[in-house]
Amino acid sequence: MHYEIHRLNFGSVIIDESMRLRGVLPGNIIEVPAQGFLILGGEAPILVDAGYRDPSVLGAGGHIAPGQGFEEQLAQHGLTPADLGCVIVTHLHRDHAGHLHKVPMNVPVVINRTELGSACTGLQGRAYARDDLLHMINRVYTPGAVRFLDLEHSGPEEIFPGITCHLSGGHTAGSIAIVVSTSAGEAYLCGDLFYDVEGALSKQPREGFTAGVQPTALVPDDPALTNNFTTSVLQEIGAVKKALKYRFIVPAHDDPGVLEDGIYVGRITGDVIPGPITLCEAP
Repeated sequence: MHYEIHRLNFGSVIIDESMRLRGVLPGNIIEVPAQGFLILGGEAPILVDAGYRDPSVLGAGGHIAPGQGFEEQLAQHGLTPADLGCVIVTHLHRDHAGHLHKVPMNVPVVINRTELGSACTGLQGRAYARDDLLHMINRVYTPGAVRFLDLEHSGPEEIFPGITCHLSGGHTAGSIAIVVSTSAGEAYLCGDLFYDVEGALSKQPREGFTAGVQPTALVPDDPALTNNFTTSVLQEIGAVKKALKYRFIVPAHDDPGVLEDGIYVGRITGDVIPGPITLCEAP
């Protein structure tokens, strides 16, 4: 079975650009989209990730433009929250779990069990929003409102034909990635494993400060990592390399990247995956 993936924009998040890639100097403030993804083509629509409740929960704030509300984005596809078959959450950070309380309790939220467990420890402070976690606890005590995955022990789990959840192994301890079969290859919906796909895989920040010397990386073939993860560097780089076997890398805060044989070749700037590809410039 093949699906189409539609990008939803739930507003923007204000960050320092250095968060996107290790090696980028701090001091440049930018905005990135807080995206969700609507998977269509099965028995019922499936939503991946759910934006943030309000800019006040974000560290540096954000903006929600007209038409970027949760119900409004679904309505653009003729849907209400009650029409969803389920919501899959890559992880529970405040910009991914913010609108889950608007989803009826008879629509299950799919989450890796260790993600909810680690989120409630306070280890990352307010990266997890209090009200989002309280809502998830209410779901735990409502039969049918949450579906737990145990991917560390079970391995990848196909939750619908052509849609398989994998342990990401990066960003947070319990983050997951969702592999979706499309007519043009498999898409890897990876949450915050990438913030800048092209920068991570094709235009990595380089070291070297000697005048007249071309900057080089110690290991030129290694991808660049984000500056936003709680796992080890070894786990994070392994998680990034795991993503390279898929046709499309679909992050929450950037355009989807397109790969051929593990090499970044371009991006999709439109709202539908698969869709027209903008090829990267030759080095």
